[in-house]
Amino acid sequence: MNKIITLILIICSISLLGQRNWKIQTSKNGKITVKSEIVNTENGKTIYYIAETITDISLEKAEKILRNSNTHKNFLENTTESREIEKKSKDKWSTYFYFDAPWPVPNSDAVQEFTLSKTANSLTVSGISTPNAFKTTKVKRMKNYDISYHFKKVENNKTKLIISATFSPIGSVPKFLLNGWFPKGPAGIASRLIKEISKK
Repeated sequence: MNKIITLILIICSISLLGQRNWKIQTSKNGKITVKSEIVNTENGKTIYYIAETITDISLEKAEKILRNSNTHKNFLENTTESREIEKKSKDKWSTYFYFDAPWPVPNSDAVQEFTLSKTANSLTVSGISTPNAFKTTKVKRMKNYDISYHFKKVENNKTKLIISATFSPIGSVPKFLLNGWFPKGPAGIASRLIKEISKK
């Protein structure tokens, strides 16, 4: 049942992301494609992005890294703390994040419930925002922060990595700063994740 619910969430997420008015850019090294959109809402701004690349990492190593909440701070941007706060089942857990953001963005934190699903040729780890699942701290909590890491084996023993995310930053962030985060922000997350997985 959990796998069915996860599949439904992934399909819905992909469907919604597919309807976006994407701005498409490429990382400086030309290896990572980043799609992004910034939307004004009543409560501020919502950022959508998809980072996609081809690499040679193994699904087994990717699973090991993403199951370990402590490693997430090594590839997410401005993240000084990431730790598991609850193990719900073999393939479901909750993680707490603390973000030490650069000025003028205030520091914040977030809580996500992760679900892992896999086949012989694919791996998906999806984190859904659950802001009320953990005690509040001295900083404001992000109420909207969902992210999905999808790995799929392709030809020539390569792996396609797709990172899809939706989040609303805390505070009033100038749009020019948000625009300046693309494509280097998501591309950096993808690059650092690949580096983390590739460690021996």
